[in-house]
Amino acid sequence: MEFLHSNYPPAKTACRSFADAFYDMLPGTSSLDIAVGYITADSLIEIQKLVEFNDLRTLNLTIGMHYLDRFTKTEYNAAVDLNNYLREQSRGQVRLVTPFRYHGKLYSYSNASGPYAGIIGSNNLSSITGGGARIYESSILLDDRRLATEMHSFIQHLVDSSTENIADLTIEQFNDQNALLEGHENVKKVDTHTLVNCLDSRTNITFEIPIKGYEVSPQSNLNVFFGRGRVSKNGLVKPRHWYEVELIVPKNVATQAGYPVAKTPNAEFDVITDDGWTFRCKVSGDYNKNFRSEGDLKILGKWLKGRLENAGVLNVGEPVTQETLRRYGRSSFSLTKTKIPGLWFLDFGVTK
Repeated sequence: MEFLHSNYPPAKTACRSFADAFYDMLPGTSSLDIAVGYITADSLIEIQKLVEFNDLRTLNLTIGMHYLDRFTKTEYNAAVDLNNYLREQSRGQVRLVTPFRYHGKLYSYSNASGPYAGIIGSNNLSSITGGGARIYESSILLDDRRLATEMHSFIQHLVDSSTENIADLTIEQFNDQNALLEGHENVKKVDTHTLVNCLDSRTNITFEIPIKGYEVSPQSNLNVFFGRGRVSKNGLVKPRHWYEVELIVPKNVATQAGYPVAKTPNAEFDVITDDGWTFRCKVSGDYNKNFRSEGDLKILGKWLKGRLENAGVLNVGEPVTQETLRRYGRSSFSLTKTKIPGLWFLDFGVTK
């Protein structure tokens, strides 16, 4: 038995995190059965990529809360896509608990000899992505075969008695789209006064940063997700995160006078966005070409790709193409310096 903790300071421990244990056990696993309360769209596409990239032959996912508490449309589409993929490949399925709200979090690992380990605790599926919300979770890894078999048997009982395949259910009501950056570490929502003050402080130093579509940037910029992934020491291929973004800014933009300069005090700066978020950004690389959110590449990605998703022009797992941007109404965002030291304004708004 092993305790697993989020290890956020100041409550750091010597224990592994849930995500570390989850991924460390996959190379020795042929079948993974999961029964959790909640999912997120990005965790679903990440686990699909894990199946695609690795030797995980079977994945069965049971979702416990969303049938009665509702999905967002993006979450539902991602769950349907995962179910279609698993069934077409004969590698598993996605099922929903229907008669009650199931709030447990169980992860059952099996190999050729049967169930050999399991994780039980507070971690929903979003914990595999390092989603950014600073919520401290604790779980227990069970490596006793008797307990692992008991966990697996309960999941199977739950599936047989209380679930239906998502494809067999008619779901027409959805939650309003969640704001992806709400509760995200190192991101805050600003009040109206602060946003207006930022707008009033804008200077004429402004840069239009183009967003490259899949046609010219199939594995970078907003399409990092479609790269090969990162190979761990144990041989597991971990996909790049759906919202991971690092933009390559053209030299004719990044070398203009007034643009932030890498390896100088102004390489890192705060931004306020047109929709009222604030976070920190950074430029780096030759001729200041790399533009990213500081501390977590997913922040900028959630801001940009989240806008496309909310506009209905992008589904989780799809490439950002020139047609995606055309339908949104904009293929660039503006970076404008303000009179407030160290503060810039980001604008990705469109006129409807």
